[in-house]
Amino acid sequence: MLFGLSVYGSLSGIGTNDWSNLGTKLIEHERSLTHFRCTEKWFDLKIRIQKMTTIDKTNLEIIEREKTHWRNVLKRIIAAIHYLAKHNEAFRGTSDVIFTKNNGKFLGLIEMIGKFDPVMGEHLNKIKNYDTHVHYLGHDIQENLIKLMAVAIKTKIIHLIKSAKYFTIIMDTTPDISRQEQLSIVIRIVNMEFENEMCDLQINEFFMDFINIESTTGFCLANVLIEQLQHYDIDLQNCRGQAYDNGRNMIGQYKGVQSRILNQNSRAFFTPCAAHNLNLLIKDAANSSTIALLFFGTVERIYSIFLSSTQRWDILKKHCNLLTVKKWAEIRWESRLESVKSIRFQFKQLTDALKELFNTTTDGMFKSESQALLKSISCYEFILSTVIWYDILLKTNIVSKSLQDIETDISLSENLLKRLMDFFEEYRENGFEEAKLEANILAKSAEVSQIFKLSRLRKKARMFNYESEDNSTADGETIFRTTFFIIIIDQALSSLNLRFNQFKIYNEKFGFLFHIGKLKEMEDDELMKNCKDLHIYLMDGEHKDIDGNELYHELQIFKSLMEINTTALQSLSILKKLNGSFPNITVALRIMLTIPITSASAERSFSKLKLIKNYLKSTMSQTRLTGLSTISIEKDIAETINYDTLINDFANEKSRKKLF
Repeated sequence: MLFGLSVYGSLSGIGTNDWSNLGTKLIEHERSLTHFRCTEKWFDLKIRIQKMTTIDKTNLEIIEREKTHWRNVLKRIIAAIHYLAKHNEAFRGTSDVIFTKNNGKFLGLIEMIGKFDPVMGEHLNKIKNYDTHVHYLGHDIQENLIKLMAVAIKTKIIHLIKSAKYFTIIMDTTPDISRQEQLSIVIRIVNMEFENEMCDLQINEFFMDFINIESTTGFCLANVLIEQLQHYDIDLQNCRGQAYDNGRNMIGQYKGVQSRILNQNSRAFFTPCAAHNLNLLIKDAANSSTIALLFFGTVERIYSIFLSSTQRWDILKKHCNLLTVKKWAEIRWESRLESVKSIRFQFKQLTDALKELFNTTTDGMFKSESQALLKSISCYEFILSTVIWYDILLKTNIVSKSLQDIETDISLSENLLKRLMDFFEEYRENGFEEAKLEANILAKSAEVSQIFKLSRLRKKARMFNYESEDNSTADGETIFRTTFFIIIIDQALSSLNLRFNQFKIYNEKFGFLFHIGKLKEMEDDELMKNCKDLHIYLMDGEHKDIDGNELYHELQIFKSLMEINTTALQSLSILKKLNGSFPNITVALRIMLTIPITSASAERSFSKLKLIKNYLKSTMSQTRLTGLSTISIEKDIAETINYDTLINDFANEKSRKKLF
């Protein structure tokens, strides 16, 4: 009996096997006094349970209050961790104990919250009065919560990648502060999931991981990448693009990462980073001329002489108060724009600063160096070189920054590169005379003679008396134009054609989809040929992404709905609202927009790496580094994390002393 009464009858006691008289025994039991009393007690208990007035009500209230308290405490701890991670701040100090000096920003933030928040204030008072030894403020708990937040973010990202189906890989490596080689993996997709169907689609590049690698060979990097994709449960066969820097381990045709991935998936089209290629284009142009190399060497000497002393730097700032002479990064040639810009627009002020340095310094070496620099820049050739290089670097930098935008697709990049080529071709014809006009103004303001210096004629040994004398037939301007200006422009054009050949292939295959509205002007035979070519291009054995004939018929209908200048992304947004009526066009546009242009997102993650793992935090574990980087880089997704879900995961991960 459930209610503690004595057993009455065999039915409620030992049971019965007299099935023929079971009905009689049931009636007898239901009419018994014991049954009535048990039923009465059950209804009474049912009412008390509904009204929460049972005998263990107080204990349940205490347990529930305790659970609520610890969940509220953990929410505040998670919020503090989230805040510090989002802003790339350090957590720990020299002490890990609450209410001690130099205990770090995390415990300091908890102490500040406790001054105004009653929940955290009560928790800290218990710790201070030794009423509890369980505080969840230790660094191990931080590690667990950081890891759980990163896992929650990565789970959402992987869901979006699988929903998009087609993706591309962006990857790069760099050494961190502790001399460990870190591999950054970024995945690019066309995000097809939006709660509001009226929203436009977006191109997203998601940070996935920092991985500590021991070898940077193509074989090792390719294996690490494949293993990570398997760990994410992402199918490599859905990869439609790769973007790496120009290292041989990445782009090698036989042993590079791109070739090893292509061996497993021939549709993972490789695109050399366009931004890196522009850097190399400028480098090729600069290295093609001795005058250009001397020019940049002089610019660097100007920076070095003023930087070596605070007094000399004050002299520079006194004269050049708008722009400061800057140091460039050796591997980022477009960064030289700022260095050249400061000279281009403050040439007169810079010469005045060098004159003052020469007159005031008592150091013989710097007096000699300032005089030599003043002589080097106070010539018409240097001024003209400054104007020319500023024009080249400015145009190249604009294109480079545009290519590094996540929203940039192959249609826009092809247009930008074509305009850059048009600029170089036009600049070759008219740029020299235009640059001379600007240089004349600068030379006049600095009282520099507007005359080209003739280079010294090199005498050649004559073998026979009838050989003519070594007479120069060209003036200084012609020599400067042919040995500097023409050479660097021609080299830039040559590098542009050579390094961006892959974009020409993309233009041949996907070009007719850049603006679908323009297909109204295309002949049917040409459109059919383009559709069939794309069909073959997107085939891997018997597997195909689209059907060329179906794509042709879909475009025949869809092109009439589009404006002439409708972009590919806008077209895809319209197709999404049509709920799959044009599947082949949708797939073709998704693949085209997924193909990456640069590996800039991987390099952006290195900026976070340097902020998170600096010289004060050089012993940080790899798990913590990846977790903090994920929270910081993917901060928009981190804002959508449900803290209650995190607490449930935290409670389920390990057996804890407190209920959550």
